[in-house]
Amino acid sequence: MKTAVIMDVQRYSIHDGPGIRTTVFFKGCHMACAWCHNPESQRPEAEMLFYEGRCIGCKSCLALCKRGAHRMDGGQHRVELALCRDCPEMAACAQSCPAGALQLCGQVMDAVQLLEKVLADRPFYGKEGGVTCSGGEVLLQDEFLMEFLPLCKENGISTCLDTTFNVDWERIEKLLPYVDWILADLKFMDDAAHRRYTGAEGTRTRENLKCLSKLEKRVILRMPLAAGVNDSPEEMEARREFLRTLPNVERVDCFAVTNHGAEKYRALQRQPVFFNRDMDLEALVKRAEDSLELSRTECARER
Repeated sequence: MKTAVIMDVQRYSIHDGPGIRTTVFFKGCHMACAWCHNPESQRPEAEMLFYEGRCIGCKSCLALCKRGAHRMDGGQHRVELALCRDCPEMAACAQSCPAGALQLCGQVMDAVQLLEKVLADRPFYGKEGGVTCSGGEVLLQDEFLMEFLPLCKENGISTCLDTTFNVDWERIEKLLPYVDWILADLKFMDDAAHRRYTGAEGTRTRENLKCLSKLEKRVILRMPLAAGVNDSPEEMEARREFLRTLPNVERVDCFAVTNHGAEKYRALQRQPVFFNRDMDLEALVKRAEDSLELSRTECARER
């Protein structure tokens, strides 16, 4: 049985598809969006986060560490997270921290184990809810999904994929019989800007959306907005023209990216990049809606 590294299982999600849903966050992404609010989802393997401000200096982790990743510096606890990678003691180290300053992100599960977690929430789904598989980039886990999604359908659970849609079509097509909804990101129409801000080209996303439209698959399109980055009149006009070719898109969610993931970047010992500082986020979203001439739009700030 295939396994996947699961970052989190979030219950009572109301922004990740229709109804009340259980959102499963898979680790691993081939993109690195500059505004990513889940940077801990990018690496495919389990990893440690260190929230320095929560540390109470109890030194319990120092007693466990055999790699020299932990040290005291003038009474301040310092951690070199690069030394924690692939350490077999990461789970024990995180569990030893009484303040939650050390947190292990990533748990290996097989499809049956994950299904058990989802089934626990089934009474809350009603007619519209279900499970949403997110990431990272969930379509990198296509082999795992080929085991997990059929199990969901056998148990009467609606399924949704939350994806950049930036993978080869062959990885997508085989999953479609087991998928009810797709949440797809459209970040840029300009390929140079797409590469600059995400680390990957965006042509496949658009091509895959066109293929999906031909199959009349139900899609909710998401458009993250960063002022001065992807909200130019030219970009919006290109998006508007592209949307006209996708009659299967049932809703477009425009949302302004925010900076609430900054603490997680620091916990990973990475520097956050800030967008939309001192911006009127509602006005930013409204301008995008007006430019796109959307008649059915859910306005949403990034969660």
